[in-house]
Amino acid sequence: KTQSCLGLLRMLPADTFMFYSMNMSYYTDSTLIQAMMENPLEKKAGKLYAPPGKLQLIYFIDDLNMPALDKYNTQSAIELLKEKQDYGHWWDR
Repeated sequence: KTQSCLGLLRMLPADTFMFYSMNMSYYTDSTLIQAMMENPLEKKAGKLYAPPGKLQLIYFIDDLNMPALDKYNTQSAIELLKEKQDYGHWWDR
């Protein structure tokens, strides 16, 4: 499945899209996933970060359900992804 998805992502036009592949593990937490998601971005103006140029960024996240549960019985990495999806951003640490 992973190779099929990566193959499709490689077929996207390189002048419009870029993709960034991330693998989760048992030890992935919200701090690590935030750092991984910020890695391909560049600073544009002020506090605005975006993909290089005018590219659209697609994150490919493999093994999404792998992170360990915390003491509140949640997965903090997935909660951060949910915050990004719901609100369009996350708070800086």
